[in-house]
Amino acid sequence: MVDNIGRGLLSEDRRAREAAARYREWAESLDEGELFRYVRERTGGLGHGKKWFEVGKMGLKGYVIAWPERARGMVLEIGTGLGRTTWALLRWGDPKLVVSVEIDPRMLAIALYRNPVSEFSEALRDDRVKILLGDAVEVVPELPKGFDHVVHDGGPCPGRNPRLFSPEFLRTMTEKLKDDGTASVFAGRDPRWQDRIYRALSRLFLEVRAESFPDTPTVVFRCKGRR
Repeated sequence: MVDNIGRGLLSEDRRAREAAARYREWAESLDEGELFRYVRERTGGLGHGKKWFEVGKMGLKGYVIAWPERARGMVLEIGTGLGRTTWALLRWGDPKLVVSVEIDPRMLAIALYRNPVSEFSEALRDDRVKILLGDAVEVVPELPKGFDHVVHDGGPCPGRNPRLFSPEFLRTMTEKLKDDGTASVFAGRDPRWQDRIYRALSRLFLEVRAESFPDTPTVVFRCKGRR
């Protein structure tokens, strides 16, 4: 099943990488300040510091979000970004296939051609990784069922992208999991949004446990036991 789905996504993966390649010259022309500003604006939750990239923090927080111990079989990732959580999934997990959804071809160009962390771009070039370019709200409903784990790292904060954190989308995402599948959902630092997301996930999973970043009030919800 994993091989069949992976082969079925080859054309979409190729299309995403071709779209990113069209922005390669733009991405490679960015100086460090421009690069930082674009990545911060688009991803926000990378944990890379206030002025410059702090790679150690980025890797640690990628690990917390990815919950890579659960990365076996097929993994769905919402929000490719720089490839940080993809790297964590491959580095500490053992997935056979990672399907990563990204809406911004410019962000994907940075991730592949101007990434401040070479290990992240290398992870995105791993044969197990298939990238889908598009709005996750539209892409995820079209994906097959049978994922073992899902990582939802979709955007700088839920309040800026509420569609990706709506109860309806979280349910759609969860329906793509196997019965014993697990989910890790970035919930930001706003307590109001954390409460909303927790309530929505509690209707979908028997266990929803909060993990906090070590130096911020940002929360990630780790979920298992589908209802």
